[in-house]
Amino acid sequence: MATSITLLRYQGDMLKTIFNIAKNSLKNLPFKKFEHKIKKEINNIIPSAKVVSEYQEWLDLPLNNEIPPHLFPLWSYPHLFKLGQSLNLPLHKVLNQGCKLKVNSILPTNSPLNSKIEIYDVKDLPSKYRINQRITTSSKYHTQAVIAEVYAVILKDKSSSLFSKAPSTKIINTDNLDHLETISITKEDAQSYALISGDINPIHLSQKIAKLMGLKGSIMHGFGLFAILYEKLKKYNFEFSEIDVRFLNPVYLGEEVSIFIDQTDKTKRNIKVLSGDKTQLHLSGYISL
Repeated sequence: MATSITLLRYQGDMLKTIFNIAKNSLKNLPFKKFEHKIKKEINNIIPSAKVVSEYQEWLDLPLNNEIPPHLFPLWSYPHLFKLGQSLNLPLHKVLNQGCKLKVNSILPTNSPLNSKIEIYDVKDLPSKYRINQRITTSSKYHTQAVIAEVYAVILKDKSSSLFSKAPSTKIINTDNLDHLETISITKEDAQSYALISGDINPIHLSQKIAKLMGLKGSIMHGFGLFAILYEKLKKYNFEFSEIDVRFLNPVYLGEEVSIFIDQTDKTKRNIKVLSGDKTQLHLSGYISL
């Protein structure tokens, strides 16, 4: 499904945030030492019904009165970035490394949500900052309806890159895993997620800029791939209350990925998302039943 560019009219906060990040990237401000948790609370959030329905259609979900829980970046990321800016973190270099999502209750549409957004740990390491963040979204049904733990890093050295290592050619053994599905991640997927979420980082939309950043082409958003994985698992009737996934290697647009799951444990299922040729591990984690 082609998502309309008119969705950007609903992304004022995110677009303003991206502009401010780009502007602040020119200042080279010193990092403020992280001494205690910083947080912000946002009340009476009502995501656009148009954005929610487009998101449901992109993921091939039934149009209903529930907001998919993995859409939380929509209402939280502009505020999360503002917290990061208060520490003078170079947010133009931020790389999401994964997410743990715990779902306690549904998020209803057309009903106000409240969100508590926190940066609860920043490690100042020699080559990077490691940042742990938490977004707790409440609804009229539950005060902690959806809790997202977001893992991210910011590289300090301009010459460093999480994507600089040579691609592996060794086949990853999947003998003990069940294959669920192989899917193609398309340019349209990246465009749709960008317009829905407001994350218009050019490494997802422009081959030329992605290559300037040391990539071999445009890549899929980590959280877009996370959403696809989440809904594929639901499609295969896995009922889980928690999912924890690390983003390990980028998925280039036009590539195929295969979803595998280990069903030997009764309370936990390990999951892996591999490249079509099984040489690259893109996502790895687990779901709790």
